[in-house]
Amino acid sequence: MFQHQNDFIRSDAKYPALVAGYGSGKTVAFCLKAILEAGRNPKKTILLAEPTFPMIRDVLQPTIEELLHELGFSYQYRASESKYTIHWKKGYSNIILRSAENWRRWAGLNLAGFGIDEAALLKDKKAWDMGLSRLRDGKHLCGWITTTPEGFNFVYDLWKDNPKNGYKLIQGRTTDNPYLPQDFIDSLYQNYDKKLISSYIHGNFVNLQHGSCYYGFDRRKNTTKNIDYNPYLPIRIAMDFNINPISAVLWQKHKEKPYIRVFDEVQLSHSGGNELMTERIAKLIKEKYPYKSPNLLQPKNKKVDMTGHYMCYPDPSGKNRHTSAFMSDHDVLRKEGFSLLVKKKAPLIIDSVNAVNKAMEFTIIDEKCKEFIKDLEQVVLKEGTRDIDKSNPERTHLTDAFRYSIDYEYPVKKPVTKTYMA
Repeated sequence: MFQHQNDFIRSDAKYPALVAGYGSGKTVAFCLKAILEAGRNPKKTILLAEPTFPMIRDVLQPTIEELLHELGFSYQYRASESKYTIHWKKGYSNIILRSAENWRRWAGLNLAGFGIDEAALLKDKKAWDMGLSRLRDGKHLCGWITTTPEGFNFVYDLWKDNPKNGYKLIQGRTTDNPYLPQDFIDSLYQNYDKKLISSYIHGNFVNLQHGSCYYGFDRRKNTTKNIDYNPYLPIRIAMDFNINPISAVLWQKHKEKPYIRVFDEVQLSHSGGNELMTERIAKLIKEKYPYKSPNLLQPKNKKVDMTGHYMCYPDPSGKNRHTSAFMSDHDVLRKEGFSLLVKKKAPLIIDSVNAVNKAMEFTIIDEKCKEFIKDLEQVVLKEGTRDIDKSNPERTHLTDAFRYSIDYEYPVKKPVTKTYMA
């Protein structure tokens, strides 16, 4: 067992928190803490929560079942109640699994202990407060959390900035786990910028919720004059379907740094009538940057397949009917000869913003892309959250478009590993 795990599990504080980097053994410690508290409170109930139900299924249940098996406990699981009954020689206790996003459903429970895994992913402390209100039935009442830090949210407020009596913070780093494969560590450094490395590897609280959204952008480093457009390379078209304006960022991928070279931006406002904005912007891009076949012997009268040249990363919502009554925006783009590179659903804002900030290490933007640069400098986060502030109707369109393309081509890949008890 790692030192930070042991300090957390055996803490005599009523409300301990383990805040540590990815792969540091938080969930294992979380479940071991639950088993310990179950033993301290025979015939009573412990509640364990994840932010969402899929995290219960994918993370929490496999971990707790493996630990119970390794520790030699017998147990029964009732799927209808999401309840484990753990047995030992002289007694038993119950552990119930719940989603923190449905914290209101905890009302009426009588608990001896409760824990919330990845608590910093929650928008507020309502689930924590509800858990505290249910601590009323046991010999050793206790509440705890484990999490990777996500900026200055309620976890920081309660356990770091102004801890009250009974609150204790234990911190750990990814690199405290000597059993992690080196490629896991390397992948974290490759995927995250310095700010996120401090948070997601070293387990530090850093400012992720205040100020500029795209803090990785630096006008001095990421802009230049007269970026050359190569007519023989595919055009990468990042597109946002907001009707007024409809927006696109045009870039090309190169084999040498800077890999991403943004050479133009396009924004069109609706001029009235029944015009199809998606069709209009597609035709404008093709007119401004016509396809040039690398095959100099290509017959002039032969139909040319341009889909490999115009590579579009549209808003995933465009698969639904929108600017046309008969065709979806995606259908319109395909009709215009664009190939579509799009995920089934919109990326998580946190992940796609992180991807853009990391990509700024190898991105250069033509100074003529004035609105795109304004977006990168002026788009901010909603106070105290990781959500984008969209209160200014003139902003976010171009950066939204750009992050769709970067999330597709250069996504933040969260490595998956398994942490064993040492």
